[in-house]
Amino acid sequence: MTYPRDVHFDIETLINDAQPQTILALGDFDAAMFDEYCAQKNLLQQDCKVHHVPVSECMHVMQMTQRFDVAVAFNLFEHIEQQQGMQILARLRDVVAAQYCICLPLGNSTHQSQWQLTDLFSFALKRVNTYSTSESELSLFKYSIYDYKSTPDWLNPDNWANPQLWNKFRW
Repeated sequence: MTYPRDVHFDIETLINDAQPQTILALGDFDAAMFDEYCAQKNLLQQDCKVHHVPVSECMHVMQMTQRFDVAVAFNLFEHIEQQQGMQILARLRDVVAAQYCICLPLGNSTHQSQWQLTDLFSFALKRVNTYSTSESELSLFKYSIYDYKSTPDWLNPDNWANPQLWNKFRW
């Protein structure tokens, strides 16, 4: 499947927003798309490392213990079984990366994995953009632990345990 250039641009934008020092690249694509970002980091005398895992080795993610700042899964989920994809998404979210983005075809397509929108929302992914190609409709999703849930107003020290009674009684 050929991915539109807009997908690359949007992924590069997400990477620039996150400013990672370590990137996990999952899928069959040229990880050189991160070379420009790494070159910019080197100009600023900052380290940036990219670790690429092709589709044939994607289940190695299940044994990874290293934490990456950002993971990008691209040209991956349409080549593996949906159950394996769900395991990889859970592992990315829970252990491997604080933030990640994935791009995959949705709905009824000719690909092996039949992903639906609700499958991805169940992993707390947010849709960034949708792309139409002659083969199928692609969607780009992202997850970030930093904006996963906003802090409610009531959760602040001003409203805890009757502050007017502090230091008046021994509990």
